[in-house]
Amino acid sequence: MKKNILEMVLLFLVFYLPGYLWPDQDIIQSLTGLGPYMLQFLVMAVPQILLLLYVLKLRADNWTSFGLLALRPVDLLYALVIFAGIFALLLIMGLILALLPAGGEALFSEGFRWKLRDPRLIPVVLLFCLVTGYREELFFRSYLLTRFSQASLPVAAGIGMSTLLFASGHVYQGLAGFAVAVIQGLYFSVLFIRLKNIHPLAIAHGLYNTTVLIVTLFMDSGLPVRP
Repeated sequence: MKKNILEMVLLFLVFYLPGYLWPDQDIIQSLTGLGPYMLQFLVMAVPQILLLLYVLKLRADNWTSFGLLALRPVDLLYALVIFAGIFALLLIMGLILALLPAGGEALFSEGFRWKLRDPRLIPVVLLFCLVTGYREELFFRSYLLTRFSQASLPVAAGIGMSTLLFASGHVYQGLAGFAVAVIQGLYFSVLFIRLKNIHPLAIAHGLYNTTVLIVTLFMDSGLPVRP
């Protein structure tokens, strides 16, 4: 048990803690910084994904127990349905926010905003967001939820802990970013437990992030949703 906990803590510290403590906000918001940031992220994230896959392989005879199945055409259809579900949940959140008094609504307008300024970066954005989707779904859903289950942690507790860790990385976006991440974390966690297939979640995650960034091309300010 102690070794399992140590493994989870060390992977989180290596993969995510530096970004949580020192998000590159100034670089991302600069006119020319987003492209280099995304390329730098890809150079870092791909080896991390490969390392995580290696760790998952060590923990099981095959990857299927972690939801790593062969990619099927139907997974793309599931991903589109899940993608639509994200926006349905955020629409409900928006309707609830509309009922808040002016002071309460203002709390959700504070925080960091992502902004895509150059449409030529869209192909890089798509790759960046897809890799981000797999990196986060592999760790927060595939790895953590499965390891929590193997440690006999109750399902609700595992979902809560995974979601809290996931959402903590969005605190710099303010209350809105944190709330959106909580909703997404719970949504993806429940779906992973039901589907036991990482591909629809990661693809939907990537499509959502891509859509969010492309939308900011047509906005004066960015959106509070971190890819």
